[in-house]
Amino acid sequence: MALLDLGLVTRCVTTLLEERLPTFPDWPAAANLVVSAGPPDLVNGAHALSFYLYHLRKDAHAEAQDWGVGGANPQRFKPMGLTLYYLLTPRSNIADPHNRALADQLMMGLALKTLRDTSFIDDSVTVDSAGGPVLVMPLAMRGLQNKLRITLQPTPAAEAGFYWQAGTSGMRLAAYYEIAATLLEPDELQVRSGRVLVAGIHVTTRGRPLIEAIENSVEFTIPGSGAVQRIDVAPASVPYGGTLRVRGADLRGDSTDLLLFHRDLPGAVAVDATWNLQTDGTLLTVTPRPAAAGTPILPGIYGALVRTVVRSDLPDGTQRDFDNVSNQVRFAIAPAILTVTGGGPVRTVTVDGFEPHLLAEGDIMVFVGADRLQRATANPPAAGEYFTPAAPAADRTRLRFRFPATAVSGAMLPLRIIVRGAESGPWWEVVP
Repeated sequence: MALLDLGLVTRCVTTLLEERLPTFPDWPAAANLVVSAGPPDLVNGAHALSFYLYHLRKDAHAEAQDWGVGGANPQRFKPMGLTLYYLLTPRSNIADPHNRALADQLMMGLALKTLRDTSFIDDSVTVDSAGGPVLVMPLAMRGLQNKLRITLQPTPAAEAGFYWQAGTSGMRLAAYYEIAATLLEPDELQVRSGRVLVAGIHVTTRGRPLIEAIENSVEFTIPGSGAVQRIDVAPASVPYGGTLRVRGADLRGDSTDLLLFHRDLPGAVAVDATWNLQTDGTLLTVTPRPAAAGTPILPGIYGALVRTVVRSDLPDGTQRDFDNVSNQVRFAIAPAILTVTGGGPVRTVTVDGFEPHLLAEGDIMVFVGADRLQRATANPPAAGEYFTPAAPAADRTRLRFRFPATAVSGAMLPLRIIVRGAESGPWWEVVP
């Protein structure tokens, strides 16, 4: 549970607010909401909110742990525990001061309700939006066991003025939040000293591999349009059989590996020949498969790094391999929907490369429109449920669902399957 970009924590909350507030019944029809991480006085809009990081402090609990590292600067290899402090401020620019104040107070009330109801955020937390549930945590944070706790600070009214009052500046309506359980990512310990058996100077012309971006392309057809849409996704969310593109520098050595990491894997797993790794030094491509070197690779959020090996001649005439590893990046192997069959209220979904019945309850979520379906223990499922058959063998890569009772006949609803934090590509179904 570590990160370097504190903005990822801020994005969790801004995503939560900008998606949830317009779904409240009290929200004005057709009003546009602006949620910004900028300082309050630089945020503008008829309905605008600032969620501004104004302070942070180091937590002592991480410093007190014995991490078992040495060296001249051992703190580089320890995660730095942080608590972040935010200022939540409504910033309406409606001309009439009376209406402006009322708009500010409406946004503040809805924001307070939202942050109280979702005071804990992890990989699986979603927020209802106009287009259906949205995962709150950015892709780059998922799969690292990040858990954020949001607390409204009991700031006395007499002290609140110190945050705003400067000279003749008036006080502002604001709330003060603390987000705990944030760890700054440490340097990764890559090398330990060994015994010196042969003295010599070894010069190589290649540098350490560097990953600058990891991406893929997604193609889909919006029902009724007939035209194939293509978008590039970064960080990547690629299904089995797709093309994962890694861009950077020095991504090629005498031999090159792509290593995968996940909390469920026993260690780093190098992709095998079936992944068809190709690289020219600046672009590395692979084709994800359901297994690598005999290890199952289920859909989910993975870490990836590139390892290159350079073979050099030593002074004694022997050869030695020198390993270099890149920075680690996050990407998703997405669960792919291959087909959906059935014309009635119960539909059969065929997925690619994994068996839904083997996944635990918390590892798979199915949404139809804005509704999350409940897992059923009997087939056929009832309204608003889905079933994962374990037999016969031909049905193990399928699941069956029934539309929620509230679904309107003729409506076109998005179908989404989320496996261990990774979401399937775009797919729509029409309610019978």
